[in-house]
Amino acid sequence: FHRPPSLSLRGFLHTTALSFKISPLSCICVSLAALELRLKDGAHRCEGRVEVKHQGEWGTVDDRNWSLKDASVVCRQLECGVAVGIPQEVYFGPGLGPIWLLYTLCEGTESTVSDCRHSNIKDYRNDSYTHDRDAGVVCSGFVRLAGGDGPCSGRVEAHSGEAWIPVSDGNFTLPTAQVICAELGCGKAVSVQGHELFRESNGQLLAEEFRCEGEEPELWVCPRVPCPGGTCHHSGAAQVVCSAYSEVRLMTNGSSQCEGQMEMNISGQWRALCASPWSLANANVVCRQLGCGVAISTLRGPHLVEGGDEILTARFHCSGAESFLWSCPVTALGGPDCSHGNTVSVICSGNHTQLLSQCNDSMAEPAGSEASVESAPYCSDSRQLRLVDGGGPCAGRVEILDQGSWGTICDDGWDLDDAHVVCRQLGCGEALNATGSAHFGAGSGPIWLDDLNCTGKESQVWRCPSRGWGQHDCRHKQDAGVICSEFLALRMVSEDQQCAGWLEVFYNGTWGSVCRNPMEDITVSVICRQLGCGESGTLNSSVGLREGSRPRWVDGIRCRKTDTSLWQCPSDPWNYTSCSPKEEAYISCEGSRQLRLVDGRGPCAGRVEILDHGTWGTICNYSWDLDDARVVCRQLGCGEALKATRSSSFGAGSGPIWLGNVKCTGKESHVWMCPSWGWGKHYCDHSQDAGVICSGFVRLAGGDEPCSGRVEVHTGEAWIPVSDGNFTLPTAQVICAELGCGKAVSVLGQVPFRESNGQVWAEEFRCEGEEPKLWWCPRVPCPGGTCHHSGAVQVVCSVYADVRLLTNGSSQCEGQVEMNIFGRWRALCASHWSLANANVVCRQLGCGVVISTPNGAEGSDQLWKARFHCSGTESFLWKCPVTALGVPDCSHDNTASVICSENQTQVLPQCDHFVSEPARSAASEESLPYCSDSRQLRLVDGGGPCAGRVEILDQGSWGTICDDGWDLDDARVVCRQLGCGEALNATGSAHFGVGSGPIWLDDLNCTGKESQVWRCPSRGWGRHDCRHKEDAGVICSEFLALRMVSEDQQCAGWLEVFYNGTWGSVCRSPMDDITVSIICRQLGCGDSGTLNSSVGLREGSRPRWVDLIQCRKTDTSLWQCPSGPWKYSSCSSKEEAYISCAGRRPKSCPTAAPCTEKLRLRGGDSECSGRVEVWHSGSWGTVCDDSWSLAEAEVVCQQLDCGQALEAVRAATFGPGNGSIWLDEVRCGGRESSLWDCAAEPWGQSDCKHEEDAGVRCSGVRTTLPMTTAGTRTTSNSFPGIFSLPGVLCLILGALLFLVLIILVTQLLRWRAERRALSSYEDALAEAVYEELDYVLTQKEGLGSPGETSDYRSAPGNRDQRTDVPAENYDDVEEVPVPGTPPASQGSEEEVPPEKEDGVRSSQTGSCLNFSREAADPGEGEESLWLLQGKKGDAGYDDVELSALGTTPETFS
Repeated sequence: FHRPPSLSLRGFLHTTALSFKISPLSCICVSLAALELRLKDGAHRCEGRVEVKHQGEWGTVDDRNWSLKDASVVCRQLECGVAVGIPQEVYFGPGLGPIWLLYTLCEGTESTVSDCRHSNIKDYRNDSYTHDRDAGVVCSGFVRLAGGDGPCSGRVEAHSGEAWIPVSDGNFTLPTAQVICAELGCGKAVSVQGHELFRESNGQLLAEEFRCEGEEPELWVCPRVPCPGGTCHHSGAAQVVCSAYSEVRLMTNGSSQCEGQMEMNISGQWRALCASPWSLANANVVCRQLGCGVAISTLRGPHLVEGGDEILTARFHCSGAESFLWSCPVTALGGPDCSHGNTVSVICSGNHTQLLSQCNDSMAEPAGSEASVESAPYCSDSRQLRLVDGGGPCAGRVEILDQGSWGTICDDGWDLDDAHVVCRQLGCGEALNATGSAHFGAGSGPIWLDDLNCTGKESQVWRCPSRGWGQHDCRHKQDAGVICSEFLALRMVSEDQQCAGWLEVFYNGTWGSVCRNPMEDITVSVICRQLGCGESGTLNSSVGLREGSRPRWVDGIRCRKTDTSLWQCPSDPWNYTSCSPKEEAYISCEGSRQLRLVDGRGPCAGRVEILDHGTWGTICNYSWDLDDARVVCRQLGCGEALKATRSSSFGAGSGPIWLGNVKCTGKESHVWMCPSWGWGKHYCDHSQDAGVICSGFVRLAGGDEPCSGRVEVHTGEAWIPVSDGNFTLPTAQVICAELGCGKAVSVLGQVPFRESNGQVWAEEFRCEGEEPKLWWCPRVPCPGGTCHHSGAVQVVCSVYADVRLLTNGSSQCEGQVEMNIFGRWRALCASHWSLANANVVCRQLGCGVVISTPNGAEGSDQLWKARFHCSGTESFLWKCPVTALGVPDCSHDNTASVICSENQTQVLPQCDHFVSEPARSAASEESLPYCSDSRQLRLVDGGGPCAGRVEILDQGSWGTICDDGWDLDDARVVCRQLGCGEALNATGSAHFGVGSGPIWLDDLNCTGKESQVWRCPSRGWGRHDCRHKEDAGVICSEFLALRMVSEDQQCAGWLEVFYNGTWGSVCRSPMDDITVSIICRQLGCGDSGTLNSSVGLREGSRPRWVDLIQCRKTDTSLWQCPSGPWKYSSCSSKEEAYISCAGRRPKSCPTAAPCTEKLRLRGGDSECSGRVEVWHSGSWGTVCDDSWSLAEAEVVCQQLDCGQALEAVRAATFGPGNGSIWLDEVRCGGRESSLWDCAAEPWGQSDCKHEEDAGVRCSGVRTTLPMTTAGTRTTSNSFPGIFSLPGVLCLILGALLFLVLIILVTQLLRWRAERRALSSYEDALAEAVYEELDYVLTQKEGLGSPGETSDYRSAPGNRDQRTDVPAENYDDVEEVPVPGTPPASQGSEEEVPPEKEDGVRSSQTGSCLNFSREAADPGEGEESLWLLQGKKGDAGYDDVELSALGTTPETFS
């Protein structure tokens, strides 16, 4: 029997059964014995014509009253899964024997057909019935692969007779996988994986294990063994990948070896491969797959295969880096016939890669044969070529891999001759178009070639004449691209539908029709799936003739189940007129809508969104109620509906509004099946988006991010904490998996309950760890309704939980470092891998301590680029700070490897830290042995792992380094040792606060090449003449900070990141909601926000540091989010990100100070004494003490209503401030009404440090005068202030001189009176004890012997110092803290300052201060971080300093 070509099985699947009136010749009866049943003449055991056996003879069933209920019983009886369809009109051909049954009347729940009511069993041929109405059934089968890219890959599921149940990975074998692939017509099994998370299956798991030998025709006939106790041991569902291209061999004289004719086993037959589009990259993959080294050459040869003339015309498009040929993209559609003299042959190196010649890729070759590539040797470390972002392997931006980096080609001189070489090299036919100006998007990385001038005959594009390898004058907006003739695209053409229409394919630069003969259901399904239009469709032959003319490109398409796209389906060759116009294919797909809940901090709560034809849209909340929510929750498998939310309670969505006025009964299976105004019809906007809260939810609250915190569940009314009584790790694992947060790494109890009205969840969860949601876990009511507990339970999840060391496929205590990232093991990049990181890995694995970190070997296709910054003392790698933002791509031969001691710490050599090492390579650390009791390094109090005070751990104590001789060479060693890039600044004088403990090193003299800072020459370990006020610090290039820049908003503005010593913008593509939420949360601006694209273009120029940020829920800060690499111009200026967070608010003056004045005193012993601080551009800042005298202090005291000025305090007597230094060189007359009226330098222009912050003591509140922070008695200023003279003094020289004399005499008398008044206070002070006093008188010209410590302002290039500051040169007096004054190492409550730039001081020294009167408030009490300001005079390096002009919250890492 052959099916008529016009008859489609899919056409029968939804046919309504014919009504039937029972004949008086029949009766309704039930058999006493089960009828034997089979399906005949189908493609497999589970489809075909229904036949029953009676009296030893097989007969058919008439289909006049046949329904899906009857078919369901047939499938269940045969253990063939669920009924898929009931094709009629004798689809499987007429039977030959009796017609035993005229009808059956099944309910659909029966176990066998015999249990159904049915007609009397007899041969109805005697009643004039014929076989033209024989019933047929299509069952789904006993097994399927679900959740993969197609029917031939995915999670293994078996049908229980009622539902699809996942098969566990416990004792799941490769022979079992081979049986499944063969049964499904999917070729051979190429991959078997476990640990696949179970889908929602009501917690069920198939309670049997299969014992297949591999030769069984179906899984159903394999031996099965019940799991012990009915529960199978497993760690997840089994996952299988099948492929038709799994087996390959090279044949010479009938034997398989490492050279010969290339053959593939296709459906059990070995077939030679056509050589027309074959490339050396393909050949290299074949050699690797066979364990034969790399490809030496690939030749064309005669067809030598025995038995069968067919040659496989599939075209592979390998990059050369794949491990298996089946991993490469493949096309077969339109493949031309291949001659027998044109088959592929390959010669491999036989694993002797050392014999390969090194490539001379830079040398252009003479014009030669187009086929010259066939005989070119495949040299070691060969470059690779690809096309990206073009929608397929034969169109896109041209990229070349060299030395581990993918780079591009500049479009200068780029033409079709150049493009011809690229297309031919990739096996993509001829070049149709040579595109420029980054037509396929701007690339990244190097630009390898420019001014290319190919003849079109070269074998490889890098052999064409050019400017030279890596030589160019271009930017990535000039990246070259190509479109080759083998580029394919698919679409449906219709006026009013997206998933129905005339099928067209793009080939050879032109759209053309596809012919429908002999297009079957599998082919239609592949097409619909590829277009995102569902899993199935129908071929419509009733449409009229299509108007117009076009190419009819291809016919004879025969897709197989193994094909994941139309391009892999065999067909007739490409032909401009492959069929007549009336044979053009018109396809209607079923469509594929999807449902999700978003922005609800979990999969079971949030805004309702529907995906239709590739676009997510929302539902209007008009008439939205609990019945509608019930349908949504049931459809998502999220349990009961708790709440139907309205008015965009989960935030406003975007895109279309698909439904409005939804009126579900609560029983519908899909929300779009409910009555409504109609699809896409509504009268709403996104402020009315509907949402739901379902019962299958849980959240982690109060932590740093959604993946850590207190466990809370929702009662339907409020979030309720879960107690720590009997809370288990498996329960935590379920919660982490449900929230998409990786694995549980910590479960803590005794967490204080938040304000929850005293409520605690009155049940205990009994999860086993494999449940898909917490809702599915068994629950036990607490005795008496009250759970025993000592507090709430807190869970921490992490994606970095699992780590292993892999060598030759086995995990042990040495090998390549791999991490399990969302179920996939990925190698770790070695670029910033340190011995400290390696030591943590060894400790976590119970493998002792690290011995060494050898150079990495070649890793998998995708390396994990995250950088860890461990100190070496952590117990787990997930506890180390981690950054991923801006990390560049990593080459495959640069993976991290570790050798651990395997717990044999006693065999480690003792460290000889006292011997300095000679200058060596910066990477020499990799080969150094990790000795026992090894020292560790860290940076602290700098806001992140890459800036701060330098501290070394030795013998259990953290100690510091003295800043004597501390410079950039020393800092470079520290930064490199910590994996923090280059050193930007070497800070001294306890810039990051004073440390404690020992001072381990002094007089350090590194060359900058040492592997560890303690290997540099120094005075000796623990030998020094310093105190902690001289602690050294560093700022490295990988130090990061974040801020928003706005004139009038606190939590909205242009997003900027501090990197490599400079503030720069962040690009907004493809910044999604999760990324925005993490940014807002990091800045303390709420849990959500929006990306504002309506703001105008930002003025000015700055770096645009980073693009392509894609945060995940597991990331706790922006620094952990993967992104594009750091680049000065990562995007155009119009793509800079402007973010508005939910916590945004206008800037206003703090309530602690009058808004009209914006002046305050901080750090003093009363409200009328302290450090002077002023408010400007949205933040508090200080005043420099240059020119600071009693005149300026008088103005401040009078302005604050604090009486007369008693003292003008200098040198940060009340402690150094934070933020910007807003004012410098302030010069008041003493009679101004406010400080704003005094002359000063322009706002923010200062060359001071916070050690020079000015302060005042006013008479408004008198207290006993305390000691200063330096431990000295305070004195008044040595010289009086100088009055500013009015302009009228310029009128007459004589009058001017007279007035000056009067003023000077008056001031002298006043100064003497003040000195006499203050002497009484000085006598009352306790005598200070000077433990150490090194008074170094440093002249303002900077004179002094080398090695002497002088005030930083005496360095060359700094302005002249005043001579009236006796306290400034007393460096070493003991520090006695002032009550109420923060220590020098701590920040106060202010905002973090933005960048301060070095530059020429303004000439407007005499201008008056015009304070801005706008309302602005950073919020008093917010934490601030230190200014980052280093030594002066470091050649070639700008001082890094962060100041805050018009900015809002900032965070550092």
